[in-house]
Amino acid sequence: MAEEAVQTAGNPRHVPILDPTPARKKRIIELFTKFLEDKISLAELKGISREKLFQLAEAGWVKFKHGRVEEAHKIFQALLVLDHRNAYFHSVMAAIHQKKNKPVEAILEYTRAIQINNKDISSFVNRGEIFLRHRNFKKAAEDFKNAILLDMSGRNLWANRARSLVIALKRTMDAASKKK
Repeated sequence: MAEEAVQTAGNPRHVPILDPTPARKKRIIELFTKFLEDKISLAELKGISREKLFQLAEAGWVKFKHGRVEEAHKIFQALLVLDHRNAYFHSVMAAIHQKKNKPVEAILEYTRAIQINNKDISSFVNRGEIFLRHRNFKKAAEDFKNAILLDMSGRNLWANRARSLVIALKRTMDAASKKK
């Protein structure tokens, strides 16, 4: 009877309520427990595939690269709500904050990306650049060192950028010491 009332109200997206069998109850309880313990993301809880998340991330990245920063910001905000444990999403959100001249937010996002993936060379380099721009030479040097140590072969472009920035940092510090 309730089903008829919903259908007569013109709701085309009516989904019948499934009978909660013991196995279904157990599965739902397990999922919610994992979610509450931060073992799965909201996307995993809702059954959104990683492929769909990355398709959305690709669209957000394209918008960011073409200067549509606000649209990219909204997309990556949504992605972070759906999967807050994804280092790439945090790294791109940090780049968006960096582009919007919000260094504190950018540093926080890069830090979160590094906490999730401590081999993320680009996050180390970008965070180090922010530190360098704000004359926090010690933290900048630390980030550049971490990036360089992750690429001892010298093949990674981000690590090579860190090497160049270390040279610039040394020159800046030498020039500052000569002024004194």
